[in-house]
Amino acid sequence: RFNVNNQTFIGNKHMGLTYSRFFKVKHRDFLQKGVYNAFLDQDSLLHIDPLLLKGSEIPEFTNAYTEFFNYFRLFIPLVKASKADNLHDPFFKKMVNRFTFKEIPNTGLGFSKGNTKGRGISGALSIQLAHSAYTIINAGLEDPEIFGLMQLIEDNMAADRISDMTIAILQKHFLEYTQRIAQEMGLTTHPYTFEYGLVFQVPYYKGKPIHFIPESFLADLPVAHDFEDIDSVCNYNNRLKRKIAELIGINWSDYKNYKKDDWKNLIIGNKDCYEAAISFYKSLNAVPYDFVTDNKNQYRYILLQELLDEIPFQKPTEYANEDEEVYKLTLAMCYQFKHLVEHNRLSELFYRNNRTPDETDWQLLLYTVADTYKIAGNLDLAITREDNPGVGEIDFHITKGSKANTVIEIKRSTNENLIHGYRTQLPAYMKAERAKTGIFMIIMEKDNIEEIKQKFTEVQKDMLDNDEYIPEIIYINGMKQYSASNRNYKFPEFT
Repeated sequence: RFNVNNQTFIGNKHMGLTYSRFFKVKHRDFLQKGVYNAFLDQDSLLHIDPLLLKGSEIPEFTNAYTEFFNYFRLFIPLVKASKADNLHDPFFKKMVNRFTFKEIPNTGLGFSKGNTKGRGISGALSIQLAHSAYTIINAGLEDPEIFGLMQLIEDNMAADRISDMTIAILQKHFLEYTQRIAQEMGLTTHPYTFEYGLVFQVPYYKGKPIHFIPESFLADLPVAHDFEDIDSVCNYNNRLKRKIAELIGINWSDYKNYKKDDWKNLIIGNKDCYEAAISFYKSLNAVPYDFVTDNKNQYRYILLQELLDEIPFQKPTEYANEDEEVYKLTLAMCYQFKHLVEHNRLSELFYRNNRTPDETDWQLLLYTVADTYKIAGNLDLAITREDNPGVGEIDFHITKGSKANTVIEIKRSTNENLIHGYRTQLPAYMKAERAKTGIFMIIMEKDNIEEIKQKFTEVQKDMLDNDEYIPEIIYINGMKQYSASNRNYKFPEFT
């Protein structure tokens, strides 16, 4: 994954396996069902927010919100029956067991690199949660919604773990949902024996059942790099903190340093704070992740992959030597990229929410296209991005063996160093990499190609007079495209 302008772009050096590719169906088949088309072998930036269960009209989840919080109501009789909050007490031990959740496989959620299996909750964390439940309930605080605030008051309980806990508590419902969706889509299933001998027919991956997740239950997985990020990534918590701070008369400069234990003690030890917290949580309406604008680019890779599958790469077949092979393949992939951008609306991936792509966006997109075709065509090539041989970072270069090497440099037409990039920068990179060939790609952002071409014609004439190598220039129309239905606009081809 590459992070660009707070967005995530997935390079497919290790191609992600989505549900749609695994089942050999279209991405839209999952969208029409409202099912999250997750990766089976990569992490996600999304999590289940229990608040999004509220009022669900999905048949398997109509009572899921109530059932989720009823799970915590059952701690009340255990606390009242226990004599002490330690493992020597059998009722406290039962509480620890109820706060122990196994890892649920193949949900497509979480931060676990290389798999999509939840982390589960066990050991010291289970004991910690049992201690908290004992303290809270023993203080006469019996609203189960207090457990909806675990992210605020419990160490090691972030949004991803609460998401895992939600799936574990409601696993039966997710299996019922997966069984129905799989049946409606005609997917291959196998029996999975749940608790008490209950059997579900669900798909499997690597010997374990897949759990489909409704898109409507998903929210951004918040990641705060410092405390100032709290407003944007953990808005529920921040709003509640301000509310409680106002109640007890402290200001921002004081409460910004409070730890989770401080907030827990405030809520448990102050009736007004407790009632405010419960009232606040009950009044919350969560906002699901918007898959249409897709700001975290959860579906960008999938849409790109399907497009590339539909438009296969026709590779050259005749080469005099390895140098020519690498150059011709690289050139063909660059022209294929040009075709995808200009005729297949590939650049739309960048122009969402009135955003303008930068050079890194274009570099990553070209890299992903090239790498996808390399893998799909089983090409004996190596693609290296942002290598630095000592003269600066090369956008990327494609090699075969130890000698055959072609360097690619990408510039936007508005770049002030456009001519310098072609005349000086690219040759320096080629020399550093001992490359005999280079390609210069210009992403046109204005309809002024004749002006740009005239400048480069003069530069190339001077290079020819000085017996310098003249790299191929590929002009790509990178301007925002309009729908084909807009008959008053003709999208110019740049050749």
